[in-house]
Amino acid sequence: MDDRGNKRADIGIGWRLRRAHMAFSRGFRQELAKADMSFGQFVHLEKLWENDGPTQAELSRAVGIETASSTTILDELERRAFITRVRNPQDRRKINVYLTEAGRALEPVLLERARVVNLQAKTGLSHQQVEQLFLLLESVTEALNEVYPQASQGDARERLRS
Repeated sequence: MDDRGNKRADIGIGWRLRRAHMAFSRGFRQELAKADMSFGQFVHLEKLWENDGPTQAELSRAVGIETASSTTILDELERRAFITRVRNPQDRRKINVYLTEAGRALEPVLLERARVVNLQAKTGLSHQQVEQLFLLLESVTEALNEVYPQASQGDARERLRS
């Protein structure tokens, strides 16, 4: 293998993961659009399907975005009657977010959109290849997390400022 080939192998994982992620993300966003849903709205609903009733701040942390950006998404979800926000009776400064019946009813619809893009992503791969891919990606994730421990976005920003 020539020197150029070795350099590609040395730096190629991140580039290929990014290309795959971008293609998958593009497909998923297009599938969500068929259900008149944005990716940001989907991730908020997904967290609420797992845990209904967190505070707005807890939900923002769970989806990994700034509170102000999350508030804009929640405003739209509330306008569309998929969620409701209720002042916390124990701490009036906090607002809890709850799914409405309409928001809960979106779960099978939106998860079907996710299933469609996942099936497209696996086109041409055997079940064994998909399982191997999952194992390889987990190995990459574990290796990187061991060297570069996971941190919240806020922690990472703080370290960058130091």
